[in-house]
Amino acid sequence: MTASLLGPAAANEWRAALEHAAGCPACRTPGAGCEIGERLLGAYERAARQARSEEGE
Repeated sequence: MTASLLGPAAANEWRAALEHAAGCPACRTPGAGCEIGERLLGAYERAARQARSEEGE
């Protein structure tokens, strides 16, 4: 299931994570860590879980 199918909140969080990763050398380097990238992906995961749980109600 893609971010856009999970609703606007998940799509917005996914877009923010992708935009950050596109300009972040640490995000594009295998094995490197990026606190901001991890935080953005976490926000997307939470939004996606929320959308899936609302869909199942």
